[in-house]
Amino acid sequence: MQLCAFLEPYCGSFISITGGGGKTSLMSLLGRHFRSRGRSVLLTTTTKVMSPRLHDYGQDTIFGDESVLGYRPRSGEVVFYAEHSTMDMKKWIAPREEALAALAGFYDVVIAEADGSRGLPLKVHTDRDPVMNPLTDTTIAVMGLWGIGDRICSSVFGDGRDGDVGREYLQWYIDSPEGLAKGMAGRKVFVFNGADSYPADIIRELSIPQGIEAVIASVREDRVYG
Repeated sequence: MQLCAFLEPYCGSFISITGGGGKTSLMSLLGRHFRSRGRSVLLTTTTKVMSPRLHDYGQDTIFGDESVLGYRPRSGEVVFYAEHSTMDMKKWIAPREEALAALAGFYDVVIAEADGSRGLPLKVHTDRDPVMNPLTDTTIAVMGLWGIGDRICSSVFGDGRDGDVGREYLQWYIDSPEGLAKGMAGRKVFVFNGADSYPADIIRELSIPQGIEAVIASVREDRVYG
């Protein structure tokens, strides 16, 4: 089964993607999926993302300022919008919340990357993150399977402890107030990403909180493994 087909029934009109290990790739994948359904899509961030000049988000149109407020998307068009960063030209930063609220009325789907993990597969949060837009009606939290068995300090952003990412740690990570589920709003889905290349048996042994769907998948292959 395709991952996007699995996720679609849970997806509302404002999707926030949190966690680590494949957020940006999932945002791009979902954008292309909804475009294939003839829906207009806005890709954005509530934190910061790689510049669309350096990363292909699969977008048709790019905006780097609030001129986007005067633009009306076509059916099946994917628009990328974030603000140019004057501090780091490689990164674009979150638009004003008011601007996103206004834009949400013109797009069938808004997909926002709402977290940062510096490319690491797991993320332990601080008081400041994730940054959830109040319009969020779907949250997809992502974890990269390639962190399993590695050292905590090298695979988990925000956690410098010794030890390995094993079953005990993963259960703590799922249950912790600062772990994978932090900030989730609306419909909630865990995506354990990387099953095309990394074993996921340990994930099947974990207890998932009530009210959260979970899927073992490959974002790269757009495929569900369990």
